[in-house]
Amino acid sequence: MDLDIGKKFIQIKKFDQALSFFLNELENGNKSVRLYFFLGFVYFELNQIQNSIKYYKLALKIEPKSINILLSLANSNYVLGNFISAKSLYLKVIKMNKYNPRGYYGLYLINPQYLASKYLSDLIEIKNRNTNLNEKYLVEYLLSKIAKQKKDYDSELRHLKKYQEECFKSKNDYNLQGLFYYNKIIPEHFNKIKFEKTLSEKSELKNMSPIFIIGLPRSGSTLVESLIGAAKSDILSLGETSIFNTSILNQIKDHVFQKNFKIENYVLNINITELEKNINNRYQNYLPKNNKKKLFIDKSLENFLNIDSILKVFPNALFINTKRNYIDSAIAIYQSMLPDLPWTHSISDILNYMDNYIKIISFFEKKYPNQILTINLNELTDSQEFYSKKIFKFCKLSWSPEVLKFYKKKDLIVKTLSNTQIRGQITQYNQNKYKPYDKLLENFINKYDWLN
Repeated sequence: MDLDIGKKFIQIKKFDQALSFFLNELENGNKSVRLYFFLGFVYFELNQIQNSIKYYKLALKIEPKSINILLSLANSNYVLGNFISAKSLYLKVIKMNKYNPRGYYGLYLINPQYLASKYLSDLIEIKNRNTNLNEKYLVEYLLSKIAKQKKDYDSELRHLKKYQEECFKSKNDYNLQGLFYYNKIIPEHFNKIKFEKTLSEKSELKNMSPIFIIGLPRSGSTLVESLIGAAKSDILSLGETSIFNTSILNQIKDHVFQKNFKIENYVLNINITELEKNINNRYQNYLPKNNKKKLFIDKSLENFLNIDSILKVFPNALFINTKRNYIDSAIAIYQSMLPDLPWTHSISDILNYMDNYIKIISFFEKKYPNQILTINLNELTDSQEFYSKKIFKFCKLSWSPEVLKFYKKKDLIVKTLSNTQIRGQITQYNQNKYKPYDKLLENFINKYDWLN
């Protein structure tokens, strides 16, 4: 049976339609490994991880030696916090094919200590083989982490630099377009967007009050998301959907990415009617039909760029801006595996993006003081009860002491790099964690006041 129709739904991120299509195929008797795999993938994207695990296991029964199925099943267990099962599966991948770096990366995610020096020779061998760019940059990243364990910071930074260069090169055209968008289009136009048409009076979105967590990566956003998710309310966390960014880019990309584009004459126009339709269709992917309140959290951090557009569609939206010490933030981003963010692959690009973030969020904090709450990670970890109550009051949610035990939730789903950190009690902020890397920023101290 042809499953390409469902695959196309996945490609355009219409996961609800993809799910309906695949389930219909299942009812019609299709029990192929491909169908089970697609069901596992779609349920993963919809944050229904138990169902994802169920169908990946069915796929694995048919093809027990499939590396892709093993890795997908391991990743589903990992985001649900089933670390023992995930570790076993990653080790199985390594045993079956020691030249696949994704197994080693999975071990590292669960616990950096699992990426032991005994794997060093295997990783070097993978590096020396004729591998694709994705494998090359992943190996460089893993070698940097082994060097970090040895406190060989010079070697760590050499591997990190190589990782970032190879990672950028792996999607060169995409990353160049992304840098142009983030460096040229948004900083010049975020506060002078021309909105065409208005939101329909009949729009269901007008009465919704979604919570958008915004800011920079590695700044405590997953912690804030988990705290709110522990509320005794019918609130759903959608994770990092990038729905607004994608929808806005779809409206303007054919114009701003053309060869003869002249930025000096450009006016950023957004059609609200078209945006509303697109946004509504995309969010319906995630919102269950029985969620009558339709309270949800969207943790697409780049939405600090889109605050005006979001408020045109969701007038009652609230924003929680998470931040931390900017020096720590810059270094943490550089050290992280963030292959889909074009601005994270060099210190200069990271600092430029951060500079734009600081200017843009400062503008919107003044424009919408009642709809934006800024939470500092340092303060939150030092005074958990005070700041968690502040967050809940801002979100109009009822606080209880159980909120601070969010990590005990059996259905806690974390798809970010903070997964293992978030599954324990909140610990105090480590002021000295990034001291060995201060030299990364020394050439930029005079360029950015906020680094001093």
